[in-house]
Amino acid sequence: MFKNFLDSLRSIKDLRVLCASALLVAIYVALYSVKMPLSPDLRITFTFIPIAVAGWLFGICPAIIVAVLGDILGCLWFPQGAYFPGFTLTSLLTGFVFGAFLYKKEARAMIISSIVSKTIITVFLNIILNAVWISYLQGKAVYIVMIGRIVKNLLLLPVEIILMIVLFEALSVAKIPKMYK
Repeated sequence: MFKNFLDSLRSIKDLRVLCASALLVAIYVALYSVKMPLSPDLRITFTFIPIAVAGWLFGICPAIIVAVLGDILGCLWFPQGAYFPGFTLTSLLTGFVFGAFLYKKEARAMIISSIVSKTIITVFLNIILNAVWISYLQGKAVYIVMIGRIVKNLLLLPVEIILMIVLFEALSVAKIPKMYK
């Protein structure tokens, strides 16, 4: 994994990677604006997609950059209250997990890696860590906030995994990964 981290760190110097990462940040911000609110605390978004693509194509460092810049720019352009850095930390960790699990994976390993990475992100980051942030911000008990997050995230998990696998397959067929090797 450390070698993959170093490879991804070196890839940041490549102009193609920088341009593609900038496009992924723009896609993140566009997806950030498309939210389906379920309650004041719960909304469905698909901002994980550009982070997962960055992690798959470029590795940990570019995925973290896409996640952090996308989160900050999304908060600036589409504010919903005051900016809170805890959610940016969650985005950073999302980029790290996707980069660590998806970078340089092929076909069969990609399916397993997609399932594992998205499950880790859903359980530990989206459900637990974001519940802690919301609890802190709203002064509610963590377990109260977590109940709605568990239901929403576990119902969406299979949909998000299938979406990731289909997207990676489509990008592979279009030979996108070969453009960055």
